[in-house]
Amino acid sequence: MNLNTFGGTIQDGDYDVLITHGNTIMRENVTFDTLVVRGILHTSLCRGRRIMMDGGILNCSGKIVSDRLSGHGSIRAKQHISSRRIGFIGEISTDASIVVKETLQIDGSIDARSFKATNARIAGHTTIKDFAETNRLEIRPIQSTMFERFGMGKYLEPNSIQRIVATSVALSNTICRNIDAGYVALSSHSQVEKVIYDNDLRLDRTSRATLIEHRWNENDHDELQRKVA
Repeated sequence: MNLNTFGGTIQDGDYDVLITHGNTIMRENVTFDTLVVRGILHTSLCRGRRIMMDGGILNCSGKIVSDRLSGHGSIRAKQHISSRRIGFIGEISTDASIVVKETLQIDGSIDARSFKATNARIAGHTTIKDFAETNRLEIRPIQSTMFERFGMGKYLEPNSIQRIVATSVALSNTICRNIDAGYVALSSHSQVEKVIYDNDLRLDRTSRATLIEHRWNENDHDELQRKVA
């Protein structure tokens, strides 16, 4: 069943394609293959295979669960956001966690209690109140003069993450309490209280790590012994 709605309420049911315009309410027991949001959609549960944001706003008082989340717009959830893959332009925020089985790629802003992803690349502004756990993490700013002009001040502020556990971390203009990773690169006024790393730590002139701990392993020790010999 397909539905192209210009407002009102989407009743419980299993839909193939849902396209929403205007101001729409979606019932909790709605499932879908594809959801396209072009207006403002309110729901207490958003659950389906694919969510495509087409400049719309998704407000969810519960959780968002999808196989793929893409497009551009604004997403707000009270509970966790779970997806196999997220590729998004705009703003995503939740009071809980964001869990991505594969790749998380955001151009805009992300605000969450925590997030987990295999690989994560965020261009814009990041606020993670607790921890980020990922294989590769890259956070960099978006360079634009429009932020100050249009009152988008948060994009000019430093990113904030309490704790990062990853294999590879590259941060720009980020304040973080703890990083535990194999490779760490800090740039553009990044400030970290403690870094524990295995392989390599790189800091530009503007960045600082207060406490640094290099985690040695047996292979490092053997290599050092050979160099000394």
